[in-house]
Amino acid sequence: VVSTQSTWGLLISKKSMSKVVLTAFEEYQKERVKFVQTIAEMSTQPKNVEGLQAAGVMKLLRPLLLDNVSSIQQSAALALARLAGYSEEIAEAIVANQILTQLVDSLSRQNRFYKKAAAYVLKSVAQHSDRLAQCVIDAGALEALVNCLEEFDPNVKEGAAYALGCIAKHSNAALAAEVAKAGAIEHLSICIQDPEANLKKVATNTLCEIAKHNPELASKVATHPGTLKTIAENLVHRDLELRQNSCTCLSNIAKHNETTAAQVLKAGIFPGIITFCIKEEKPGLRKHAIMCIQEICGQSKALATIVVDKKCIEPLVEYLGKTKGAAKLPAVMALGFISGFDQVLAKKVVQAKGHQALVSSLKESKDDHIKAAIAWSLGQIGKHTTELGNDLAKEKALEVLLKTYLYAEENSDLHKKTSGALQSMIEKCKEMAPLTSLLKEAPGKIILHVVTRMHFLLKENKGLMEKFARNESLSKLQEILKTAEGPLKDAIKSVNDLFPPDVVKYFTKDILASMIAGEEDLYKHDKY
Repeated sequence: VVSTQSTWGLLISKKSMSKVVLTAFEEYQKERVKFVQTIAEMSTQPKNVEGLQAAGVMKLLRPLLLDNVSSIQQSAALALARLAGYSEEIAEAIVANQILTQLVDSLSRQNRFYKKAAAYVLKSVAQHSDRLAQCVIDAGALEALVNCLEEFDPNVKEGAAYALGCIAKHSNAALAAEVAKAGAIEHLSICIQDPEANLKKVATNTLCEIAKHNPELASKVATHPGTLKTIAENLVHRDLELRQNSCTCLSNIAKHNETTAAQVLKAGIFPGIITFCIKEEKPGLRKHAIMCIQEICGQSKALATIVVDKKCIEPLVEYLGKTKGAAKLPAVMALGFISGFDQVLAKKVVQAKGHQALVSSLKESKDDHIKAAIAWSLGQIGKHTTELGNDLAKEKALEVLLKTYLYAEENSDLHKKTSGALQSMIEKCKEMAPLTSLLKEAPGKIILHVVTRMHFLLKENKGLMEKFARNESLSKLQEILKTAEGPLKDAIKSVNDLFPPDVVKYFTKDILASMIAGEEDLYKHDKY
């Protein structure tokens, strides 16, 4: 705070002042300080915002931004920032009153305390919408904020990085492109190397907001010398929030294409992302680390293979077993991506008991979008070979999927995903028992696939025919045949044609119970 002597010494020589005049100026300054500090304090409570706005606080604070007492300037900026943060309407008023231009113009001339407060105002305005963020850019704030990233004080750099992140975060990629064009990436890359953990966190988050929009912006972040390497190194930092921000940033870079995902892998994220992130107790950190793995796995078979070779499947399965609700999703998707590329990778998921974890998760999950993802992942495992299909059948995956299918609303994503998974697994199922279990409840569309598969298995292995008849499967088909039409009717008749006519007729009469009791033995027929 500038002393009374230094404040007014430039205006009037103290010697020429009377004591009365000096006292009047001192009282005026004290009241301004008291007023602005009170407003700044009141601005911390959302309940006061409406009353302050109604009282015309904006018109009173604006001239105080130009006050010749620096502490008053800072308190006025702080009050505006807090008010704008709570209310988009006040943020709009700040723009309408041309306060942004006033703040930007003074950024280069003021001390570090004012710069931090001014950056806070810019951040509070920009965070609300694309349009307000564009207003901040139009006021010339980008150059001033990027210059603040060069300041010695880490608090000033943190405030500037935060404001840039709030500009870049909106859905309009052009805003993030403007931030990148202003040279922010270079300076943010230096900030993430700073010893100050809070600055590292905010700078990493801002890089994340820039990279998330498109491959071009992600590539600018990824290809800047040393940036990815530093982010990867921060995966093992003692600050857990920094690790989480680093995982999120890497994820937003990797998600765009195989090139950016490969760049993330080459940065050296293993084993740190497993040991210090996925295996940590903090739920958010674990989730974001697995999201990064998910994005990498989804890009190509080559990258998924590298992830598997880094011993990632077991931690994914362990996470899936311990986590509840929507937090399961990234692990579910990662296992699905890995399994979908080929049978070798799918088999490794099964060997790690990933299929068991997925089936258990499908049973317990409540959210339809999680169930749909699990169904898709199970289908990715089961689509390759009969061996993998049988591994899933042993875990009763078909029965669980059918229950989920019957529960789902028709034409919903869950309905489509479970239908697709059932069809893929039925086509690869080699055991008759799991198929038979579906006949009791499955609708016609699913039964058609079941019967088609049954026909194939019976035709390939005549030894299955006696058991097929004894376990009521043949009898059940005759019941279905009574109301079946079109392709389903033809499929059941194809199965019937594999049996002697009198056997089919026998089971049509529904006297299977006496046969099982041993009163008759139809299987001495010459055809067998």
